[in-house]
Amino acid sequence: MKEVKMRRYQNLLTVSGLGVIAFGLWSVLKTFLLLILRNDMREQMFEKMPNELLVKVIVYVILAFLVLTDFGIRLFVGLSARAEGFGKKKGYAYIVFAILIALSSLGSLLLLIFGSNPDESLLELTVSTIVEVTNLVVMIELLVAAFTVKKLKKEISEV
Repeated sequence: MKEVKMRRYQNLLTVSGLGVIAFGLWSVLKTFLLLILRNDMREQMFEKMPNELLVKVIVYVILAFLVLTDFGIRLFVGLSARAEGFGKKKGYAYIVFAILIALSSLGSLLLLIFGSNPDESLLELTVSTIVEVTNLVVMIELLVAAFTVKKLKKEISEV
């Protein structure tokens, strides 16, 4: 019976890992599109800074570093979850990062709900909230599956 439950949670871990990677790709795409399509966002970023090319390049490099770091962490979590879902032994590092992503997602969700920008349309706010809730649910599913798989592996190996 434990083997059936284990297989179910391994499958959930595999699917959740793909979801984490997909949300990482979405994060990169969203940032890129916001910078390209929204002039008001670019103007806000640079309104108090001198209009020098070097300052803009530094800001874009830092932003790219942050976005790619976020994607790298999500890729690590997603690939590790998938590997464990397929039966490979993984440590707890990816779970720690998954917890950090879930906490960050919860913080983003709270900011969306309670600190919404008055310039943002209701449609933008609604879509952002739905995406953030979905991201949080995927992270929670991944965490539940990861802890359950680790627990069941331990129980099965003790028998």
